[in-house]
Amino acid sequence: MSSGKSNGFNEKNLIKVRQVCFIYLAFVPVNKFIFMPASLAALAAEQFWVSLTANILIDGLVLWLVLLLNEKKGNATLYAAVDGCFGKVAAKFLYGVLAAYFLIKSVVPIFEHKAYIENTLYEMMPQEIIFFTFFIVSTYLSLKGLKVLGRCADFAVWITAAGLIVGLFLSVGSADYSNLLPILQKPAYSVVNAALRTLVWHGDAMYILLMIGHFRPEKLYKTKIVSSYFAGALVALFCIVTFYGVYGAVAPSQNYAFSAISVFSVIVTNIGRFDFISVFLVLFSEVFSISLPLVMATKCLERVFSTKRSVIHAFLVNGIVLLMTALFSAKMMSVIDFYQKYFVYALIGAFFVAFISLALIKKRGENESASH
Repeated sequence: MSSGKSNGFNEKNLIKVRQVCFIYLAFVPVNKFIFMPASLAALAAEQFWVSLTANILIDGLVLWLVLLLNEKKGNATLYAAVDGCFGKVAAKFLYGVLAAYFLIKSVVPIFEHKAYIENTLYEMMPQEIIFFTFFIVSTYLSLKGLKVLGRCADFAVWITAAGLIVGLFLSVGSADYSNLLPILQKPAYSVVNAALRTLVWHGDAMYILLMIGHFRPEKLYKTKIVSSYFAGALVALFCIVTFYGVYGAVAPSQNYAFSAISVFSVIVTNIGRFDFISVFLVLFSEVFSISLPLVMATKCLERVFSTKRSVIHAFLVNGIVLLMTALFSAKMMSVIDFYQKYFVYALIGAFFVAFISLALIKKRGENESASH
């Protein structure tokens, strides 16, 4: 296995397998608790869990395939592998596609978190400038890259766990899980349509494309990473199932799922909004979660333009999304509807280009080994 010394960015952004696992455990689940549960409920009613499970399984399969294909190319980044096999033009094209994908993916989570914070944490609508301070944090993280994200994940994973445990503790007793019945009675179209239209909140396996080559493989590393993804995803699934158990047929009208599930808790009724502890804990991790695609887009642009001056690209990526947020966040539901219709094409396109690149690298490596 290659040491990775030929990869200029590898040592700079070297992270551990543990941190890759924690990124999937700490940051991926918390991005699914705002508008996605209500959207699923509106599209597939009590069978929403089938659509969500399908998307989770597809993401997990993609993650496993990427790691499996990556194993054949040594300890190099995707850029270095594509450059070595097909040249710089092909590598830059791939990273240009990925930069566009991550930039597109970043918009909806930022819009919905802006609405979530403004509508749940304030009694009066705050000045918009308050939310835009988020871009100071995301720009800093974009400048620092994977290494800092890995360190953030080391402690954020415990904060995420604490927030989810408290939230579930307060809400499970109020849930009527019979709301999930009857099982498998809706037309297959409803389930498939719900899965496709909520893909905007998935595609998390794509992050691994920019993490391969930045950690040293260890024993059972593929199993550890994929298991971490599924562990986080299953917790998210249980939270959303609990949300539907609490609200049933009126779930489509409850856009802020995580803060809504504990409203009927006896503890909250008798003591006060004790549940805000869990909301604030999860929100802490969400700052890193919604920054993740911005960080990835920045790192892709660094490679496309062959420069380590990430200040330019960090400001460019975050500036574009900040401008979009300022211009279009007031039309958030229209933006989400647009994404629900068309994001699937961006996801499939980016995955197809990346997957074909990895498959061709693997095939070429096998051919070269056979010729020797």
